[in-house]
Amino acid sequence: MLLKNLKVQHYKSLDSVDVTFSPDVTVIVGPNGVGKSNFVDVLRFLRDAVTEDLEHAVTKREGIQRILQTYKTKPYKIGFQLEIGSATDIELNNFGNYQLQIRSVGSSDYAVELEKVSVHTDEFGLGVVTYSSIFERDKQGNGQRIVTGNTNKPPKVVFDFKGIASDQIYVGLKHEGETIGSFVAHTIRALSFCTIYPNTLKKPAIPDRDTSLKESGDNWASVIKAMKRSPKGREALERIFEAMQTVIPSFQEVTIKTVGSYLVPWFHFSNEDGTTSTFDPVQLSDGTLRLFGMLLAAYQLPRPSLLVIEEPEQTIYPGALGVLADVFKEISKTTQVLITTHSPHLVQCFAPEQVRVATMKDGITQIRPIHPMQMEAVKEGLLSLEEFMTGEGLRPDDAPEESLA
Repeated sequence: MLLKNLKVQHYKSLDSVDVTFSPDVTVIVGPNGVGKSNFVDVLRFLRDAVTEDLEHAVTKREGIQRILQTYKTKPYKIGFQLEIGSATDIELNNFGNYQLQIRSVGSSDYAVELEKVSVHTDEFGLGVVTYSSIFERDKQGNGQRIVTGNTNKPPKVVFDFKGIASDQIYVGLKHEGETIGSFVAHTIRALSFCTIYPNTLKKPAIPDRDTSLKESGDNWASVIKAMKRSPKGREALERIFEAMQTVIPSFQEVTIKTVGSYLVPWFHFSNEDGTTSTFDPVQLSDGTLRLFGMLLAAYQLPRPSLLVIEEPEQTIYPGALGVLADVFKEISKTTQVLITTHSPHLVQCFAPEQVRVATMKDGITQIRPIHPMQMEAVKEGLLSLEEFMTGEGLRPDDAPEESLA
């Protein structure tokens, strides 16, 4: 499944942001402090709310007042609208839309103002919706699910809710054996985030039954161990090792040893005399560890619907960024990728149509495509994305033309 578009209102520094995703890799570019991480946190918030519950997502961010946009005429509602579609022609042609509005109540409470999830199916790929399932609830907590088909029959009300808890969302929950908005819920739950830092990877790892790589990477040893048990996992590890060898030719592999009650990854490198040297993570450079961690996130199994990596250039040698970019392009055939960055070297590896420019003015974040004048200049080979970034900077498409002269 693909994320096609995300609209956000009044979340942290995001007043009214509308971002269309590329089907493969989307790169959000901007300096520190313009709100790139706030946009990423919207996706993380939705993932937390659907995977756990809304209370968990709000509490994790220290309450509703901490995520409401802050300015003089402070709003009391946060709004999200997410559009999702099928990733390949092989899949049943589904597309969906999820809307959620949360209002502030008093100084610390909140309630769902509106929730609506729509899933539509075009069974034959002819541009005709043959089946629709729409669940909607209002601010009084009343809701219903309506099913329609491409027939003359009127819409059918499948079930009604009366007085749904005002602080609970219902997408992804089961009712009478069915999952409400299952297509949308599955896509949101399959979002994956990578904020791996070397200090985490240098700590001895406690065995973990969760074989999906956690955002911090602290279960990486368990993930590697699990991958070694299956043919697909071993194939993915080989891809990781090959990418590492492109950057560090002496690299061979990573094995896992049990030391007491901990799992410790050991990195193997070849020597000029044909022998092998082995190092534990504490003995390796931060750049080597973080590169391996991001590659593990990229090739993890099962593959996420969307992989979000913030500022992959941190601690990474610029020459290795091209290898990472190639990996992101490779996995984007099965996993959509979202990157935030301020590295000209990394941005240079992507097409201008894949880039979105993040800016901030008066405390408000905007995220827009590249200005058409700069887009055209890159396409004609007059200047590269890297040259624009290191010179006048990339400009959003709503920037006045005189500012680009």
